[in-house]
Amino acid sequence: MVKVVFIGGFAYGRIVYDYLKQNKFVSLELCITYPDSDVHNFPDDQKIIKDVSANKYLGEIQKLDPDFIFINGWSELLKKELTQCAKKGAIGFHPSKLPQDRGRSVLAWQIEEGYKDTALSMFYLNEIPDCGDIIAQEKITIEFEDSIKDVLNKVGEASYNLMKAYFPLLREGNAPRTPQNMQQGNFRRLRKNKDSEIDWNKNSQFIYNKVRAITCPYPGAVGIIKGEKYKIWKSEILDFKFGSHLSPGSLVAILFDNSFVIKTRDSFIRLTEYERI
Repeated sequence: MVKVVFIGGFAYGRIVYDYLKQNKFVSLELCITYPDSDVHNFPDDQKIIKDVSANKYLGEIQKLDPDFIFINGWSELLKKELTQCAKKGAIGFHPSKLPQDRGRSVLAWQIEEGYKDTALSMFYLNEIPDCGDIIAQEKITIEFEDSIKDVLNKVGEASYNLMKAYFPLLREGNAPRTPQNMQQGNFRRLRKNKDSEIDWNKNSQFIYNKVRAITCPYPGAVGIIKGEKYKIWKSEILDFKFGSHLSPGSLVAILFDNSFVIKTRDSFIRLTEYERI
Protein backbone atom coordinates (compact mmCIF):
# COMPACT_ATOMS: atom_id res chain seq x y z
CA MET A 1 0.00 0.00 0.00
CA VAL A 2 1.39 3.40 -1.00
CA LYS A 3 0.36 6.67 0.62
CA VAL A 4 -0.73 9.30 -1.91
CA VAL A 5 -1.74 12.95 -1.82
CA PHE A 6 -3.70 14.33 -4.76
CA ILE A 7 -3.63 18.04 -5.71
CA GLY A 8 -5.73 19.05 -8.67
CA GLY A 9 -8.66 20.76 -10.29
CA PHE A 10 -11.49 18.37 -10.93
CA ALA A 11 -12.29 19.83 -14.32
CA TYR A 12 -9.17 18.07 -15.66
CA GLY A 13 -7.78 16.15 -12.70
CA ARG A 14 -10.81 13.96 -12.02
CA ILE A 15 -9.51 11.03 -14.06
CA VAL A 16 -6.26 10.83 -12.12
CA TYR A 17 -8.10 11.27 -8.82
CA ASP A 18 -10.60 8.52 -9.67
CA TYR A 19 -7.84 6.14 -10.73
CA LEU A 20 -6.02 6.65 -7.43
CA LYS A 21 -9.20 6.42 -5.35
CA GLN A 22 -10.17 3.10 -6.93
CA ASN A 23 -6.71 1.53 -6.87
CA LYS A 24 -6.45 -1.19 -4.22
CA PHE A 25 -2.75 -0.48 -3.72
CA VAL A 26 -3.34 3.20 -2.82
CA SER A 27 -4.12 4.86 0.46
CA LEU A 28 -5.40 8.27 -0.67
CA GLU A 29 -4.51 10.35 2.37
CA LEU A 30 -5.48 13.84 1.25
CA CYS A 31 -7.13 15.64 -1.64
CA ILE A 32 -6.60 19.36 -2.21
CA THR A 33 -8.89 20.77 -4.87
CA TYR A 34 -10.59 24.02 -5.86
CA PRO A 35 -13.59 25.33 -3.87
CA ASP A 36 -16.01 24.72 -6.75
CA SER A 37 -14.93 21.10 -7.27
CA ASP A 38 -17.58 18.41 -6.94
CA VAL A 39 -16.07 15.57 -4.92
CA HIS A 40 -18.04 12.38 -4.32
CA ASN A 41 -17.38 9.10 -2.52
CA PHE A 42 -14.29 10.24 -0.65
CA PRO A 43 -14.03 8.02 2.48
CA ASP A 44 -15.02 9.69 5.74
CA ASP A 45 -11.68 8.92 7.36
CA GLN A 46 -9.80 10.78 4.65
CA LYS A 47 -9.66 14.50 4.14
CA ILE A 48 -10.63 16.92 1.43
CA ILE A 49 -9.35 20.49 1.47
CA LYS A 50 -11.00 22.98 -0.85
CA ASP A 51 -8.75 25.96 -1.47
CA VAL A 52 -6.97 27.80 -4.27
CA SER A 53 -3.58 27.21 -2.65
CA ALA A 54 -1.91 23.94 -1.73
CA ASN A 55 1.32 25.54 -0.54
CA LYS A 56 -0.26 26.72 2.72
CA TYR A 57 -0.80 23.07 3.70
CA LEU A 58 2.87 22.14 3.46
CA GLY A 59 3.10 21.20 7.15
CA GLU A 60 0.04 18.97 6.96
CA ILE A 61 1.36 17.17 3.88
CA GLN A 62 4.77 16.68 5.49
CA LYS A 63 3.14 15.02 8.50
CA LEU A 64 1.39 12.56 6.20
CA ASP A 65 4.80 11.49 4.85
CA PRO A 66 3.37 10.47 1.44
CA ASP A 67 5.06 8.17 -1.00
CA PHE A 68 3.68 10.12 -3.96
CA ILE A 69 2.02 13.43 -4.65
CA PHE A 70 0.03 13.54 -7.90
CA ILE A 71 -0.75 16.94 -9.40
CA ASN A 72 -3.12 17.49 -12.32
CA GLY A 73 -5.11 20.54 -13.41
CA TRP A 74 -3.53 22.83 -10.80
CA SER A 75 -2.36 26.31 -11.81
CA GLU A 76 -0.45 27.27 -8.65
CA LEU A 77 3.33 26.76 -8.68
CA LEU A 78 4.09 24.40 -5.82
CA LYS A 79 6.93 25.06 -3.41
CA LYS A 80 10.02 22.90 -3.73
CA GLU A 81 9.60 21.86 -0.11
CA LEU A 82 6.14 20.52 -0.88
CA THR A 83 7.08 18.44 -3.91
CA GLN A 84 10.20 17.13 -2.21
CA CYS A 85 8.28 15.74 0.77
CA ALA A 86 6.96 12.88 -1.40
CA LYS A 87 9.38 10.01 -0.78
CA LYS A 88 9.00 8.47 -4.24
CA GLY A 89 8.26 11.64 -6.16
CA ALA A 90 5.76 14.34 -7.07
CA ILE A 91 4.17 13.43 -10.40
CA GLY A 92 2.67 15.99 -12.76
CA PHE A 93 1.08 16.09 -16.21
CA HIS A 94 1.67 18.64 -18.96
CA PRO A 95 -0.08 18.79 -22.38
CA SER A 96 2.93 19.06 -24.65
CA LYS A 97 5.84 17.11 -26.05
CA LEU A 98 8.23 18.21 -23.37
CA PRO A 99 10.70 19.88 -23.57
CA GLN A 100 8.61 21.76 -26.17
CA ASP A 101 5.93 24.13 -24.93
CA ARG A 102 6.64 24.30 -21.25
CA GLY A 103 4.70 26.94 -19.36
CA ARG A 104 1.15 28.31 -19.44
CA SER A 105 -1.94 28.28 -21.70
CA VAL A 106 -0.21 25.61 -23.76
CA LEU A 107 -3.16 23.96 -25.50
CA ALA A 108 -4.66 27.30 -26.55
CA TRP A 109 -1.37 28.40 -28.10
CA GLN A 110 -0.98 25.07 -29.89
CA ILE A 111 -4.47 25.07 -31.39
CA GLU A 112 -4.25 28.75 -32.39
CA GLU A 113 -0.98 28.05 -34.18
CA GLY A 114 -2.45 25.11 -36.06
CA TYR A 115 -0.68 22.18 -34.35
CA LYS A 116 -1.82 18.85 -35.77
CA ASP A 117 -0.71 16.90 -32.75
CA THR A 118 0.69 17.31 -29.27
CA ALA A 119 1.25 14.96 -26.33
CA LEU A 120 0.52 14.52 -22.67
CA SER A 121 3.75 14.27 -20.70
CA MET A 122 3.86 12.50 -17.33
CA PHE A 123 6.89 13.70 -15.38
CA TYR A 124 8.55 14.22 -12.01
CA LEU A 125 8.20 17.76 -10.69
CA ASN A 126 11.32 19.66 -9.72
CA GLU A 127 12.08 23.27 -8.82
CA ILE A 128 11.71 24.54 -12.42
CA PRO A 129 8.17 24.35 -13.90
CA ASP A 130 7.72 21.55 -16.46
CA CYS A 131 11.42 20.69 -16.45
CA GLY A 132 11.49 17.47 -14.43
CA ASP A 133 12.47 14.03 -15.66
CA ILE A 134 9.96 12.52 -18.09
CA ILE A 135 8.24 9.25 -17.23
CA ALA A 136 6.25 8.86 -20.45
CA GLN A 137 4.38 10.72 -23.18
CA GLU A 138 1.23 9.83 -25.08
CA LYS A 139 0.61 11.41 -28.47
CA ILE A 140 -2.62 13.38 -28.96
CA THR A 141 -3.92 14.15 -32.44
CA ILE A 142 -5.50 17.58 -32.97
CA GLU A 143 -8.01 17.33 -35.81
CA PHE A 144 -8.91 20.35 -37.93
CA GLU A 145 -12.40 20.42 -36.41
CA ASP A 146 -11.30 19.95 -32.80
CA SER A 147 -12.14 22.66 -30.29
CA ILE A 148 -10.31 23.12 -27.01
CA LYS A 149 -13.01 21.01 -25.34
CA ASP A 150 -12.35 18.13 -27.75
CA VAL A 151 -8.63 18.30 -27.08
CA LEU A 152 -9.17 18.46 -23.31
CA ASN A 153 -11.24 15.29 -23.57
CA LYS A 154 -8.33 13.63 -25.36
CA VAL A 155 -6.00 14.85 -22.62
CA GLY A 156 -8.30 13.17 -20.12
CA GLU A 157 -8.12 9.88 -22.01
CA ALA A 158 -4.35 10.15 -22.18
CA SER A 159 -4.21 10.81 -18.43
CA TYR A 160 -5.99 7.56 -17.75
CA ASN A 161 -3.83 5.62 -20.19
CA LEU A 162 -0.62 6.92 -18.63
CA MET A 163 -1.81 6.19 -15.09
CA LYS A 164 -2.89 2.68 -16.01
CA ALA A 165 0.39 1.93 -17.77
CA TYR A 166 2.89 3.61 -15.47
CA PHE A 167 1.47 3.79 -11.96
CA PRO A 168 2.24 0.09 -11.36
CA LEU A 169 5.83 0.78 -12.44
CA LEU A 170 6.02 3.85 -10.20
CA ARG A 171 4.70 1.86 -7.27
CA GLU A 172 7.32 -0.83 -7.82
CA GLY A 173 10.13 1.69 -8.39
CA ASN A 174 10.65 0.63 -12.02
CA ALA A 175 9.23 3.60 -13.96
CA PRO A 176 11.33 5.21 -16.72
CA ARG A 177 13.04 8.48 -15.89
CA THR A 178 14.43 10.51 -18.78
CA PRO A 179 16.07 13.88 -17.94
CA GLN A 180 15.07 16.83 -20.12
CA ASN A 181 17.67 18.72 -22.09
CA MET A 182 17.47 22.23 -20.67
CA GLN A 183 19.06 23.63 -23.82
CA GLN A 184 16.05 22.52 -25.84
CA GLY A 185 12.42 23.51 -25.87
CA ASN A 186 10.56 26.73 -25.16
CA PHE A 187 8.31 28.34 -22.54
CA ARG A 188 4.80 29.65 -23.20
CA ARG A 189 3.46 32.69 -21.38
CA LEU A 190 0.04 32.93 -19.77
CA ARG A 191 -2.52 34.25 -22.23
CA LYS A 192 -4.06 37.66 -21.50
CA ASN A 193 -7.32 39.29 -22.54
CA LYS A 194 -5.59 40.89 -25.51
CA ASP A 195 -4.75 37.43 -26.87
CA SER A 196 -8.48 36.74 -27.21
CA GLU A 197 -9.04 39.68 -29.58
CA ILE A 198 -9.68 38.83 -33.22
CA ASP A 199 -7.74 40.81 -35.82
CA TRP A 200 -9.80 40.58 -39.01
CA ASN A 201 -6.65 41.47 -40.98
CA LYS A 202 -5.35 37.97 -40.21
CA ASN A 203 -6.14 35.15 -42.60
CA SER A 204 -9.23 33.00 -42.11
CA GLN A 205 -7.27 29.96 -40.99
CA PHE A 206 -5.66 31.87 -38.13
CA ILE A 207 -8.99 33.35 -36.99
CA TYR A 208 -10.71 29.97 -37.18
CA ASN A 209 -7.93 28.46 -35.08
CA LYS A 210 -8.16 31.24 -32.49
CA VAL A 211 -11.91 30.73 -32.12
CA ARG A 212 -11.65 26.98 -31.55
CA ALA A 213 -8.59 27.40 -29.29
CA ILE A 214 -10.45 29.44 -26.66
CA THR A 215 -14.11 28.51 -27.06
CA CYS A 216 -16.02 26.92 -24.15
CA PRO A 217 -14.94 26.08 -21.51
CA TYR A 218 -12.38 28.83 -22.14
CA PRO A 219 -13.32 32.55 -22.22
CA GLY A 220 -14.01 32.84 -25.97
CA ALA A 221 -12.58 34.94 -28.79
CA VAL A 222 -13.67 38.59 -29.01
CA GLY A 223 -14.41 40.37 -32.27
CA ILE A 224 -15.65 43.84 -33.20
CA ILE A 225 -18.42 43.78 -35.83
CA LYS A 226 -19.94 47.07 -37.00
CA GLY A 227 -18.78 48.75 -33.82
CA GLU A 228 -20.29 46.10 -31.52
CA LYS A 229 -18.27 43.64 -29.43
CA TYR A 230 -19.04 39.94 -29.69
CA LYS A 231 -17.87 36.72 -28.10
CA ILE A 232 -17.30 34.23 -30.90
CA TRP A 233 -17.78 30.57 -29.95
CA LYS A 234 -17.76 28.77 -33.28
CA SER A 235 -16.82 29.56 -36.88
CA GLU A 236 -16.11 28.04 -40.26
CA ILE A 237 -14.00 29.12 -43.23
CA LEU A 238 -15.74 30.09 -46.48
CA ASP A 239 -14.14 30.47 -49.88
CA PHE A 240 -16.38 32.87 -51.76
CA LYS A 241 -15.28 34.08 -55.17
CA PHE A 242 -16.73 37.57 -54.77
CA GLY A 243 -16.18 40.49 -52.43
CA SER A 244 -12.40 40.63 -52.65
CA HIS A 245 -12.63 44.43 -52.72
CA LEU A 246 -14.15 44.53 -49.23
CA SER A 247 -12.10 45.56 -46.21
CA PRO A 248 -11.20 42.95 -43.56
CA GLY A 249 -13.80 43.04 -40.79
CA SER A 250 -16.65 43.97 -43.13
CA LEU A 251 -19.98 42.28 -42.36
CA VAL A 252 -20.75 40.72 -45.74
CA ALA A 253 -24.03 38.98 -44.90
CA ILE A 254 -26.37 37.81 -42.16
CA LEU A 255 -27.65 34.40 -43.26
CA PHE A 256 -31.02 32.75 -42.65
CA ASP A 257 -29.76 31.15 -39.42
CA ASN A 258 -28.45 34.53 -38.14
CA SER A 259 -24.84 33.53 -38.72
CA PHE A 260 -22.50 36.33 -39.77
CA VAL A 261 -20.21 36.26 -42.79
CA ILE A 262 -17.12 38.42 -42.23
CA LYS A 263 -14.37 39.39 -44.66
CA THR A 264 -10.88 38.46 -43.57
CA ARG A 265 -7.51 39.22 -45.14
CA ASP A 266 -7.62 36.33 -47.57
CA SER A 267 -11.23 35.06 -47.72
CA PHE A 268 -14.35 34.93 -45.53
CA ILE A 269 -15.33 33.40 -42.22
CA ARG A 270 -18.81 32.45 -41.04
CA LEU A 271 -19.56 32.99 -37.36
CA THR A 272 -22.11 30.33 -36.41
CA GLU A 273 -22.20 30.75 -32.62
CA TYR A 274 -21.71 34.14 -30.96
CA GLU A 275 -23.17 36.56 -28.43
CA ARG A 276 -23.01 40.32 -28.10
CA ILE A 277 -21.22 41.54 -24.99
